[in-house]
Amino acid sequence: MTAARLTGQTMSARHTWTLLLVVARVRVRHGGERRRFRRATAIQTTPRPDAWIKLCGLSAGCTIDPLPHPWLGDDVYNASGFRQKIAVRMEDGEDVRFWITLQNDAEMEDTFVVHGCRGNARFVIIAVKVGLLKRPDWRPEDITQGFKNATATFTLPPSSQGKRVHLTLAFIAPTTAEGVTYRCPITISSRSDPTVSDTIAAIMTTY
Repeated sequence: MTAARLTGQTMSARHTWTLLLVVARVRVRHGGERRRFRRATAIQTTPRPDAWIKLCGLSAGCTIDPLPHPWLGDDVYNASGFRQKIAVRMEDGEDVRFWITLQNDAEMEDTFVVHGCRGNARFVIIAVKVGLLKRPDWRPEDITQGFKNATATFTLPPSSQGKRVHLTLAFIAPTTAEGVTYRCPITISSRSDPTVSDTIAAIMTTY
């Protein structure tokens, strides 16, 4: 009887340990799935604005230092303009056009706010318009004031849809001073998280 009772107790203990082991494995597996789900969710919902810049050229029609020029800034993200800035030298009275692209690299829809520069007496913004333009054109949407006042916004779908916004930034240098430089930083920030942004820059120097 004693042996039987002991055997029964041993089998019961084995069943108990087996049950505990199964429960533990289920919890670990489900816990891992929850962690993977959280990581996937974090990847999909993290804002990622991406700005590019390119020189169109100087003078009307971008006829001086004309295209082609490379785009700078694709998949480069920083707040300093490092590896995503364009520097040009221009004569007094000359104008220059920069092309800008806004892209949403996140897997969610987002609205971007464009924080542009205001120019100054020596480097005047002629216009900021939607589209890639080589010469003045009154038809495209004009966002010059929104660019200067950081009120221009664009809503872009998830990156999987591959849609972008293109802008043309035109400057003129009505100055006789030589060796003067102006730096125009352009920052796009996420409205869903304003701490996430990307900055490009256009730098002009007279000669």
